This record gives sequence, structure tokens and C-alpha cells, in this order.
Amino acid sequence: MANISRKYAQGLILFIVLGLSSALIIGALKGSSRKEQQPASVGSSTDAEMKLTDMEYTEMEGGRRLWSLNASEARYYQTEQKSLLSDVRLTFFFRSGEEVHLKSREGILFAGTKNIELWGAVHADLPRGYEVETERAFYEHQTRKVSSETPVRLSGPDVQLEGAKWEYNVAESTGLLDGGVQATVVLLSDGTSPKQ
Repeated sequence: MANISRKYAQGLILFIVLGLSSALIIGALKGSSRKEQQPASVGSSTDAEMKLTDMEYTEMEGGRRLWSLNASEARYYQTEQKSLLSDVRLTFFFRSGEEVHLKSREGILFAGTKNIELWGAVHADLPRGYEVETERAFYEHQTRKVSSETPVRLSGPDVQLEGAKWEYNVAESTGLLDGGVQATVVLLSDGTSPKQ
């Protein structure tokens, strides 16, 4: 009787091990097929429903321009409701006539929310001579804020700042730099040579 119980226990353990192994293999195969279905970048995407060159989109509100998005190429994916962009230029327009310009190598426009993600040498030109450089930035249309969670360098008249993250409120034209901020102030004593 003990011999039958031992064989039964061994068979049960073997069944469980085989079942778990099968589940892991199936899960790994499903995970790899999902990765293959997702476009890795704009350059390697071939299954887009629509492809546009020299794309331009302008968001209007109450008869005035809020922002304008330009890209050398846009590939639209209907099921994901997004467009993958190349050579992106995003411009925000203010009632005062001032503008904020952002550019990056690549980006995504999410059609449903009108949110925009930028990556690859993101550069922003802000009013009054300030510039921001980072690797990735995100514009949330509902709050009208641009933010970055990657290291940021902000430079402008007489100052250079570096931090871990950045947020710019487009509606209020205000910015915030956070996370281990380091500042370099350049003072011009006689108008010709910088001092730190």
C-alpha cells in the first residue's frame, strides 16, 4: 500500500512540474509575440494603417491656436489610436504673442487624449531666452503641462540649471525644476568676460 502511495505522490509531483513548465513556456511565447506586435520605433514600423509625410496638426480653442504639431513622417495605428512621429516640432502659442518650441527625433501623438510624448534629444526654446534639454518629455493636453522625468539642463541669461525632472505649465507660463538641482550663475563684471 505504501508503494502505491509513493508512486501516486511521485506521479502527482511529476504532473505538477510538467503543468508548471508548460504554463511558463506558453507564457513566454505569448510575451514574445506581444513584443513583436508592438512597433519598436518609427523607422521599423511597417504595419501602420496610414503613413503621412510632412504632417501638420493644429489644435484650436475658441478660434485661436493652442499648439501646432509638425513631423516629417507620421504612421497612424487605428487599433492603438496613436501616431508614431519622426523629426517632431511642437509649438505652443500664447495670447501675448510669445511661443514655446519643442523638437525631438521621435514622438507619439495619442489621438484620443491629444497627449504627446517626445524622445530623442528633446530641446525646448522658452520665452526670454531660456532653453531646456532632456532625453524625454510628455505633454498632457488636459492639464496643459509639459514634464520630463529624465535629467534636464536649463540654460538662459546668466544661469545654467541641472535637475532630475522638469515641469512647464503652458497655461500659466511657469516652470519647475526638481531633484538635486545644481545651478551655475554667470556674472558679467565688465560686460566681456564671464565669471562663475
